[in-house]
Amino acid sequence: MARVKMKYLEIAAPVEESKDIFDYLQLSNCIELEKIDGQEGLHLLSTDRTVSSIEKYGDTAGKALQVLDRYAPEKSGLLSTLKPLPEMTVSEFIEKSDEADEILGVCYDICDCERRISESKASIARNEAALDAVKPWLALDVPMKYQGTESTAAYIGTLPDAYTAQALTDALSEKLEGEDRFECEIVSGTENKSCIFVLCHRECSENVLSALRSLGFSYPSDPTKHPPRVRFERLSKENEKLKTLIEESKEEIKKLSSNRQDIEFASDYFTIRRDKYKALGNIAAGDRFVIISGYVPEDRARNLSDELDRKFTVAMTVTDPDGTKDVPVYLKNKPIAAAVEPITDMYSAPGKDDLDPNPIMAAFYYIFFGLMLSDAGYGLLMAIGCGIAKFRFKVTGKLKKTVDMYFWCGLATLFWGTLFGSWFGDIFELVADQFFHIPDLGAHLNSLMGFNLFKDGIALWFQPVNDPMKLMIYSFLFGIIHLFVGLGACFVKMWRQGNKTGAVFDVIPVYIFVLGIASIGAGVLMEVPPMIKEAGKWCAVAGAVMIILTAGRDSKNIVGKLGLGLYGLYNTASGWLSDILSYSRLLALGLCTGVIASVVNTLGTMPQNLVMKAIMLVPVFIFGHTVNMAINLIGTYVHTNRLQYVEFFSKFYEGGGRSFTPLKNNTKYIHIKEDK
Repeated sequence: MARVKMKYLEIAAPVEESKDIFDYLQLSNCIELEKIDGQEGLHLLSTDRTVSSIEKYGDTAGKALQVLDRYAPEKSGLLSTLKPLPEMTVSEFIEKSDEADEILGVCYDICDCERRISESKASIARNEAALDAVKPWLALDVPMKYQGTESTAAYIGTLPDAYTAQALTDALSEKLEGEDRFECEIVSGTENKSCIFVLCHRECSENVLSALRSLGFSYPSDPTKHPPRVRFERLSKENEKLKTLIEESKEEIKKLSSNRQDIEFASDYFTIRRDKYKALGNIAAGDRFVIISGYVPEDRARNLSDELDRKFTVAMTVTDPDGTKDVPVYLKNKPIAAAVEPITDMYSAPGKDDLDPNPIMAAFYYIFFGLMLSDAGYGLLMAIGCGIAKFRFKVTGKLKKTVDMYFWCGLATLFWGTLFGSWFGDIFELVADQFFHIPDLGAHLNSLMGFNLFKDGIALWFQPVNDPMKLMIYSFLFGIIHLFVGLGACFVKMWRQGNKTGAVFDVIPVYIFVLGIASIGAGVLMEVPPMIKEAGKWCAVAGAVMIILTAGRDSKNIVGKLGLGLYGLYNTASGWLSDILSYSRLLALGLCTGVIASVVNTLGTMPQNLVMKAIMLVPVFIFGHTVNMAINLIGTYVHTNRLQYVEFFSKFYEGGGRSFTPLKNNTKYIHIKEDK
């Protein structure tokens, strides 16, 4: 089974049973609710305000968990994300729900502690800025706002240059021409600023101030009412209190971290309630009954309707959905094909008339991935790691599909790496040569076994580094097969839609033309029997003629038919040439992985001394192959996806569908299961 047919379910139930029915539907995880159009005597439930309140509670729980992660992180291992979620039965969940308000209070306490920490840190930052501003004035024993006495005037401020008391006196005397008397003091100074105190008689204060301003004098931006040391000591004591408050708040958070599991429960609880009340906005209610409707997969529709009929007082209808409606897409595949469903989802869910591409894409995806990574050692590590995640930690959901995908990709990489004789590059051959003086490991193993298993080194087939042209030819061959399968899917799709003429005329001529051109093109890269060349030539001619005659069949006049036919031939030739050449990336990335791996091994065996060589090889091997595997995994993933999206999907797949999103208990920290 691939694409599951959807059914449309309508339920009428008494108001008093609606809550239990809705809870059951959410637990069943098999119905996507659809908003009911307004009907006479019914009204849609308004749940926006309730949803908003629940979202605030959920945000508070989520923020509390973020605070705990910051100040009291939970100890976790490298593989902790793969561990299955703790399980809780429905009855346990309902019983625990009574504690939600109390748990929310703990969340508020944690958030208050974090708020005090943030506010205290902000206050400390402001105080530190004020301390930095007052430090240059600590030697001043009068307030910075001091302006003198009845007979004297005081000027406290800064000058933009470095002065000594004598230099400042001389500069002012030059401005005042020696007529006015004053005293100067340098409170502190740096290379580009001087903090000064100037005292003069009141009658000459204006002249002194004018002279100071000519030197660039400016008053302090925040002068103190008391001697600067008083403010400095007050701010220092305030910062100490704030630091103490921060530490106390951190300790309080650590104490409250014992409630982490309860807060995780509350986060999931509010998420479930939010989803529930959002979905409630889709149902119509009257005074005595409610109407619930939505889409259900055909294979679960009968069981769901039977269970609802057995447990509740309901009236139901199960029908085929209206063809004009936006029916969701639900895919159900075997594990090997299901593993690549996330790849298709990243592109788009199948459209209304699309085939499910996953069953036919899966084999090519794994083959191309393995061919591009092409190192048996890397593939073995991937398969072992994903196998442990699958069987030891029992991962579920989307993570399970991702792990499954990389597991099969790892096996494919192991297969191709074995054929190409690449095990962490050429490490086996290098070690045999450098440490055991066996220059040809493959020949040595063949002689020990008594038959020729290894063909080129330790490769079961050939080594791409030694014969890249051979791999290029096979890359193009795999590409043509891949594209032909996509074109075949297009034939099936058009035939099912009733466009049998289009299926024949848009697919068959292309098959004939491309096969002919491929036979001729292969002769450029390798020896091709003359009979195949001759057959290819006539296939290419026949295919070209068929394309010219059929590509413009929708035109009403002969000139238009011929013009569109020639244009169709040009598009077919250029498009398919471009698509086939794209598969050269299979060669490029396959060679890249092997060459870099061999370079890493060579670097590790550079020392001449055997002991030093062994010592150096281990860290270089571990670091180099880790980096090489990580980089090439990214490149392989990206380019494998590209071959599916650009080359394969363009032949038959339109997308634009909407994935089936049933009402369910969407939890992050716990798994809710039915009571036995």
